[in-house]
Amino acid sequence: MIKNKNRIIFIFIAIIFSFAIGCEREKKPLTDRCDYDGTKIVPLYAVYFTLQDGTEKKYCSIVCASMSFQELKGRIKEVVVVDEPSGKKINASDAFFLESEVVTVPHVSNRIHTFGNKEDAAKHVQRFNGRWVENPFR
Repeated sequence: MIKNKNRIIFIFIAIIFSFAIGCEREKKPLTDRCDYDGTKIVPLYAVYFTLQDGTEKKYCSIVCASMSFQELKGRIKEVVVVDEPSGKKINASDAFFLESEVVTVPHVSNRIHTFGNKEDAAKHVQRFNGRWVENPFR
């Protein structure tokens, strides 16, 4: 009889524990995924399009965002990129873009980098055999 009571208590505790874990998982935000290919977005290399209707498109890299840009160009209100040294979001029109040997998002071989400060960008160009590129979101 005692063994059965212990089993029932154990099962009851296990059910409560499982329920608590399930609830905790629901509280965690879902990982942001790229709207182009579904890849997990690393915030430092993300690109955000705010559309005229207020919705947002998120991309894992300059490469993926560029693939969608032509299709969405007429509907885009704002393009935001991330300043790599600081991690701060900046308007793409204020950013400096360069291409270098450093790959940021391997599955698309992204080598385009964004900087909010021209001096930081110039250091990256010199250090990693880079070259300046035009803003791909014009």
